[in-house]
Amino acid sequence: MHPDEVVALVRARPWAGRPWACDLVESFPARLRAALGRWELTVVRAFTEGAELPVLEVHGPDAGPAVLKLGGHGSDHSQQVRLLRAADGRGYVRVLDHAEDLEATLLERLGAPLHATVPDPEAEADALADLLPATWDLPTSVGLPLDPAQKATSLLTLIDGVLEGTEDGHRPVLDRARGLALALIEDPSPRQVVLHGDPHAGNALRRGPEHVLIDPDGFLGEPEYDAGVALRDHQQLIVELERQEPGAGRRRHAGLVTRTAQRLALDPDRITAWAHLERVTTGIHLRGLGWTQEGESWLRTAQRLLL
Repeated sequence: MHPDEVVALVRARPWAGRPWACDLVESFPARLRAALGRWELTVVRAFTEGAELPVLEVHGPDAGPAVLKLGGHGSDHSQQVRLLRAADGRGYVRVLDHAEDLEATLLERLGAPLHATVPDPEAEADALADLLPATWDLPTSVGLPLDPAQKATSLLTLIDGVLEGTEDGHRPVLDRARGLALALIEDPSPRQVVLHGDPHAGNALRRGPEHVLIDPDGFLGEPEYDAGVALRDHQQLIVELERQEPGAGRRRHAGLVTRTAQRLALDPDRITAWAHLERVTTGIHLRGLGWTQEGESWLRTAQRLLL
């Protein structure tokens, strides 16, 4: 794959024309060329499933098959590298090399994502739940320090930004998410661990007989947050179940929450609250980036699971 094709993919992102993305898009070609040159890499293909910059499968004389990730959009790249190096492959992808000046990292090449290898929702939830304790065991000094109520506060700000001055058709979902955020702010958990921050099935990839996580945010927070994120998906399944029998999707989701809470010895109500908040704010975030259809899908699923 020619580097110019990768540049074209970046310029085709829905957010590429936004004012905040101008510098990122403008600087990307030079950063890409510099990273490829530094490690003598050839691009094999680009992964564009995420909302950020494409992640590249590459090959080089020293690196062999590897993955090249360029930071600069959506997450703290240096914090990701710091956490991954601390984990040293335990529960996480391994770092092969890092160029701080380019915000570029070479990672080990992993296999298929969890949602492609474990299609059953219960098995998928169990697999994610089994991965999380290893990530929470990292020293808290590795985590990005946040006030216990800060994550809920940031999500509340995102919700209020949509509610203010608008008659959004998802008003009941947004109002409910706002109430949950306020409750979590008023009653933060005293337990703080290093969270992955986005442990969904697309961020768990196969390494031999196991799965490991990629793309951590690495901030401090309560473990129920990660468990809620792990259970925020399954839109297609929930929609299909609700079409077959009203309430079936809600029951399936509630069952997964109970199953995960018992597996991890966590509070099911807090898992449910975080899952709803994350489902709603993911929809808001995707709409803001220009993925309007995808964002609406998340919000419609939240409506079907309205608490």
